Amino acid sequence: MALKVQWGDDGWVRVSFQGALDRDAVPELRRKVFRDVLKRRPNGVRVDVSTVERVDTAGLAFLLEMRNAVKGRGAPFHLEGLTDSLRRLVSLARLDNLLFEHPPSS
Repeated sequence: MALKVQWGDDGWVRVSFQGALDRDAVPELRRKVFRDVLKRRPNGVRVDVSTVERVDTAGLAFLLEMRNAVKGRGAPFHLEGLTDSLRRLVSLARLDNLLFEHPPSS
């Protein structure tokens, strides 16, 4: 699993994942994201999952944990590039209302 982080001048951050977002990848990704991204208190977070090949329940829980951490600080959180399989997994877990928010127009 690859992780790419891009900071904008507006304080927003785009986090891009590539590969499998699963129980094997999540522990290391969690450490990096919480240490290198969320600790810096971004104004908002966009998570690009367009190149994620596979997501299991650990990956879904990680996305929800990120969302809760960001929203808990009063900042917006948006998932981008959702694949059909990830959209189905989110729907099956009944997390649509938490993870499917529309980003503001930029």
